Amino acid sequence: MSSSDFIIVGGGSAGSVLAGRLSENGRYKVTLIEAGKAPSNPFVSIPAGFSRLFNTSHDWAFESEPQFGGKRRVFTPRGKMLGGSSNMNAQIHQWCHPVDFDEWARDGADGWSWADVAPTFIAQENWTGEGANRARGRSGPMQVEPNVHAHPLSHAFVAASRARGIDGPEDYNGGPCEGAWIVQIAHREGKRFSAYDAYLKPAIASGRLETVTNAQVSRLIIEDGRCVGVHLTQDAGGREFRAARGVILCAGAFGSPHILMLSGIGPAAHLREHGIGVVRDLPGVGAGLQDHALAMMNFAVARRDTFKTADSLANLLRYIFFKRGPLASNAVEAFAFTRVAAGAPAPDLELIFAPLEWRQQGLETPKVHAFALGAAVLKPRSRGLVTLRSADPSASPRIDLGLLNDSEGHDRRVMIEGLKLACAIAATPPLAAEVTHQLTPAATCAPDEDWDAFIAETLQTVYHPSSTCRMGQDGDAVVGPDLKVKGVDGLWLADASVMPTVPRGHPNAVVTMIANRAADMLLRA
Repeated sequence: MSSSDFIIVGGGSAGSVLAGRLSENGRYKVTLIEAGKAPSNPFVSIPAGFSRLFNTSHDWAFESEPQFGGKRRVFTPRGKMLGGSSNMNAQIHQWCHPVDFDEWARDGADGWSWADVAPTFIAQENWTGEGANRARGRSGPMQVEPNVHAHPLSHAFVAASRARGIDGPEDYNGGPCEGAWIVQIAHREGKRFSAYDAYLKPAIASGRLETVTNAQVSRLIIEDGRCVGVHLTQDAGGREFRAARGVILCAGAFGSPHILMLSGIGPAAHLREHGIGVVRDLPGVGAGLQDHALAMMNFAVARRDTFKTADSLANLLRYIFFKRGPLASNAVEAFAFTRVAAGAPAPDLELIFAPLEWRQQGLETPKVHAFALGAAVLKPRSRGLVTLRSADPSASPRIDLGLLNDSEGHDRRVMIEGLKLACAIAATPPLAAEVTHQLTPAATCAPDEDWDAFIAETLQTVYHPSSTCRMGQDGDAVVGPDLKVKGVDGLWLADASVMPTVPRGHPNAVVTMIANRAADMLLRA
């Protein structure tokens, strides 16, 4: 048995931030427990290589319950390594929309409005780009660069989107993000720069942090209403780790509710179904799952420099010696944000662009020269659910993404309108000049029913699961605005699970913002 001041469960984006922040001055003894290992795969640092990490030992490789009445399971990769998904995402750096955080505060997350969180976004980033936006941080630990090597097709998409009226300010971070842009990326000198690089590697090198890897937590140890430690699975030695001040759960939108329920914290009836004693009846644990539903189309092009040839010998050498070429790209190079539903207070649709053919959620390499253009529901009303598959900690949780399941059909309408808009942009100069024909769907879909069939065959997510242990002050909220789990002393949550709703955009910077604010709270205590 080992004893610390704080135990952090999960070494992903949030856990990396908290481990670095809480251990940096030596005031506290901090133990970080991670189910994976150090990010040893070379595709971690190669920006375009992230899909090569899917279904490897670095990936939890979750799969959803069947969607659309049993027709389709959706693959959902999640990083299983120090640095977590920040080591296998598309490296897009985005603060998301100010309205997101004002909505959080309006719905009970006091102290999490845009005015409250914007200073943390500034403090945590080191933006190296030029421009007149004074809201950007220039001295934080998170390195962020403009994508100066974006493919000509990506620039053509941005120009075509703006030609159709989807325009906006020079910089999409620091204010309302509505328009079309080449994405900003978490890179340094042609390599991925993750939360692991920014926060965890310096903490490990300092010698002030105890890091336990290849160690999965089976349950939290609750004594007299207080979380005093964690117990590891038998595969990890069945050890116990004790915490004098408490435990911070950073296992993500799937892992955090899973561990809570295994520990007897969650919906009482569901826990009893699996023979787990109820420590605290919290019906909101696992409820409210949200993600951005995405459908991608492919358009064939005449040019022969798409990412179909990204891993050629010439491009490999180009990357090794100069850190340039397609392997230095984050693949998803451009996006656009706009509104399609009447009365939307902020963008409800994202269009996502990549200069490659998108096959089977990126699990298959491109076969033809093409670009992918897709629509994502940015402000979903649909909700899913994370529940136990069994009381065995080694069994993955049951994940029902609930995609497009809102009773009003709002999300379905946004998706279909988004796909139609994407087709229109592909037919708009200068992007139109690049297209030879549409690959998927094979024919332009006119009736909504045809789009329904295409969506059912191809729908996935943008890998942004959130909101399974949301913060708030109502009876279904799992944590308060102080991130303390309700009814359990010495236990905090600080990851995407606490988001009241999934934000409008790519939320890795939002996760690190949450973790940085959690660190501020704990250091002030």
